[in-house]
Amino acid sequence: LRSRGLGDVYKRQAVSDMLDRLQDANFNTVFFQVRLRGDVAYRSAIEPMSYVFSGKEGVSPGYDPLAYVIKECHQRGMECHAWFVTFPLGTDEFVRKLGKKSVVKRHPELCKKHKGEWYLDPGIPGTTDYILSLVREIVSNYDIDGIHFDYIRYPENAAKFNDASSYRKYGKRQNKADWRRDNMTRCVRTMYRAVKAAKPWVKVSSSPVGKFSDLSRYPSYNWNAYSAVHQDAQGWLREGIQDMLFPMMYFRGNHFYPFAIDWKENDYGRPVVPGLGIYLSLI
Repeated sequence: LRSRGLGDVYKRQAVSDMLDRLQDANFNTVFFQVRLRGDVAYRSAIEPMSYVFSGKEGVSPGYDPLAYVIKECHQRGMECHAWFVTFPLGTDEFVRKLGKKSVVKRHPELCKKHKGEWYLDPGIPGTTDYILSLVREIVSNYDIDGIHFDYIRYPENAAKFNDASSYRKYGKRQNKADWRRDNMTRCVRTMYRAVKAAKPWVKVSSSPVGKFSDLSRYPSYNWNAYSAVHQDAQGWLREGIQDMLFPMMYFRGNHFYPFAIDWKENDYGRPVVPGLGIYLSLI
């Protein structure tokens, strides 16, 4: 819910009403976005509170949004998973709004600008440490049932991502594409192990690009998880460092079904739930 000058009580009631409708429709799990673009929806000692709740970046709305949603979900017998945007940090304008609280200002050594937006650089080891600090904060302080990693990948047009200096320093003469996939897998592995060490019952998931790779009969047209954005998501399932996946399958026809079968045939016993572009039903 984005702030439109509404009172806090009204906004909380709107959330409760939304959860009531989901419960009536027999939903059993809610994904609540806890990290947006370097700002958060909970009381953090690391990143500022999002403007979504108070209308101003870094200002508390007078309550803890994540704690409230968890309580309301659990009262309805629903799981609450913390939806965490991993690497994107927003535009220059957005970073300016965060001011000195932005990770771009506090840790410029971890950040790169790409196509007009800022990102944490997955190739720098300190990036994983920084993300881990946020994950530990959430898992330790909140009774979440799961944590879900979105944008846990290199950005679109990754071939032009400005990580040449990181690659020279940390690449160790490895093929760059393999190095990038290893960076992403290391991040996924680190988060998974840390969550399980703290609370083994918390489910860990992510939302990779909807087509894992080209298939023998159906090409991905250069938009896939493995080579376009360096997510070895089927490898994560094979290694057992994801409890489930929600691939972003916003497609129709042969762009959907063959790739859905590919995920299922390579799920290694873990649930794979296609993320659907319901807007397609309106076209």
